[in-house]
Amino acid sequence: MFKSSFIGMGLALLAGCASVNAPVADSAYTRVESHIPGWGAIIELSSGKQISPTQLLDELAPAQTVMVGEVHDNFAHHLIEQWLATHLAQRRPQGAVVLEMLDSERQRPVNEVQAWLGQGNQVRSQRLKQIIHWDERWSWEQYGPLMEALMTAPSTLLAGNLPAAERKRLMAAAVQDPDGLFPSPGIAARQRQYIKEMHCGQIDAVRMNGLLAIQHARDQRMAQVLDSAEAPRLLFAGVLHTLKSLGAPQYLAQGASDPGLKVLVISEQGHSLTTRDADYVWLLPAEDADGTALVADAGGCDQPAH
Repeated sequence: MFKSSFIGMGLALLAGCASVNAPVADSAYTRVESHIPGWGAIIELSSGKQISPTQLLDELAPAQTVMVGEVHDNFAHHLIEQWLATHLAQRRPQGAVVLEMLDSERQRPVNEVQAWLGQGNQVRSQRLKQIIHWDERWSWEQYGPLMEALMTAPSTLLAGNLPAAERKRLMAAAVQDPDGLFPSPGIAARQRQYIKEMHCGQIDAVRMNGLLAIQHARDQRMAQVLDSAEAPRLLFAGVLHTLKSLGAPQYLAQGASDPGLKVLVISEQGHSLTTRDADYVWLLPAEDADGTALVADAGGCDQPAH
């Protein structure tokens, strides 16, 4: 996980070409269906043009693989993801949804509970959190509504992350040359820079090597899960994992240039991407109409990485 303060590091400033609408106060987080289509501005990066949410859905629907990059601590992003999953499923059958927020240790309880809910049973939010053994490192306040929607949907919900034991093993192994794990020296250098910035430059070589190995393994795992999942596939993950030039797309069987892959990045107003990274960017304001911040304080340096 890379916190929101680091997402904009590699992004070029947007030249003010988009009209960004702020979500209304109070109801911004409760009336998903009535407000999400009017939030922010969606830019098609190949043309630089602003498109409507309906146009976005129409363009994403034919894709075999859709990756959506989020800022983990922005609840508005999770509401958009819920909206996307719901409306894409209305346009074509959804094969599978993959989540970075689920590691492989949660797959069995998720399968069992999803099958049980599919029989018409119901469960309260907090009980759902317990019975799927939700990882407390991810805020249930942030992800609970999204999880409830995905667990009751007909599409298979798949874990896209490494289990704790594998992360610990990679950290302990401390690969001597983790740069060689990545597809190119440039990608390795960018990943190294992001991790260094996360720790305000204060990180020793052993820990750096471990974190690089984990980041590589996460991207590779997400790609493997997507490749083996029933199409059409949908991934929700942190922005860096979804960038075509850097993350999981690099490890897909068909590669990052696969025409059947579409990447949408949800970002904050004032930043943009290039076509090397994504196909679309959904720019959101930092505040709602009453000036309430839509993203939690990133908390500075040395944030724990998921």
